[in-house]
Amino acid sequence: MEIYGIDHLEFFVSDLERSLEVFRDGYGFHAVAATSPPEDDLTGRRSVLLRHDGARVVVTAATRPDSEVAVFVAEHGDCVRDIALRVDDVAAACEAAAVGGAALVAAPSTCGDITSATVAGVETLRHTFLSGIGADGLLPGFHPLPEGPPTAGPIREIDHVAICLPGGTLTRTEAFYRDVLGLRRTFVETIEVGDQVMESLVLQGGTGDTVTFTLVAPDCAEGQLVDFLRACGGGGVQHVAFRSDDIVGAVRTMAARGVQFLSTPATYYDELPARLGYSAQDAAVLADLGILGDRDHWGDLLQIFTASPFANRAVFFELIERRDARTFGSANIRALYEAAERLRANELVPAGGRTE
Repeated sequence: MEIYGIDHLEFFVSDLERSLEVFRDGYGFHAVAATSPPEDDLTGRRSVLLRHDGARVVVTAATRPDSEVAVFVAEHGDCVRDIALRVDDVAAACEAAAVGGAALVAAPSTCGDITSATVAGVETLRHTFLSGIGADGLLPGFHPLPEGPPTAGPIREIDHVAICLPGGTLTRTEAFYRDVLGLRRTFVETIEVGDQVMESLVLQGGTGDTVTFTLVAPDCAEGQLVDFLRACGGGGVQHVAFRSDDIVGAVRTMAARGVQFLSTPATYYDELPARLGYSAQDAAVLADLGILGDRDHWGDLLQIFTASPFANRAVFFELIERRDARTFGSANIRALYEAAERLRANELVPAGGRTE
């Protein structure tokens, strides 16, 4: 069984139109397909597929108060429900997942050329296996929407997905994804900020390491990760990282569209020219936009994080530009943690701004 990568992320949300605005108007996604309208729907849900180059998301909301989506959102709020994966053989993927300990949610079924099946993941997550997706990228039960000009933007693909878990569960979660999806550990770290402690590890796998899960968990009684677990009613996707080839242009464009980014203290940039060898002018551009910089053995990494756009203030997003870097900004994890703490203290500055 081969995993070719993440096909899409499915969000269960309370307000479909508001969530579509987030992805379409803020991040430049283009709605390409949808399920049947409510008057023709028998499933109790309405879903829209959006695409931005190689990044795809499905936004799903309830059309009946007794539907699965309504029940889930009432308990967990707006969250990623499904990390869908493209595979070569859905039946083989299900068999391997079952052997690894995953429960079957939906048995393999075929619609046209597409075969799909779903298994339970960890905490609030599940995983759909897909094969036979054609050039149009349509999913089973989806119909194409009228073609319109896609919004220009710099997002290229999903770089990684960060999953927040209850304290003390990283080891068994790592074992689960090793046995179910064949992922392997590539990085591990513990971060301490004041009284807060975060444990993290990175799992990668699939053809060309196209699937990357960053697992994080609190080792403390209070803090932002604990807040997330409360808001989400359990563990789940904490943030989604979108890869860009031009993060400076991306931040400027998205900030103009109303996306709010977490601020970074000006002192962070004092040593950036010396640390990364950037010119004072280039460092000033990053400082003005609040973009973080790091370097590993292979190259440089630029990244920035957003405030959550959802009602429960749980899931947020990251923009990341890899200038040959292969890791995940170890030196920036502390900066992210501290930025999120400032947000908790209601110190968020306007999009693209900075804290002096």
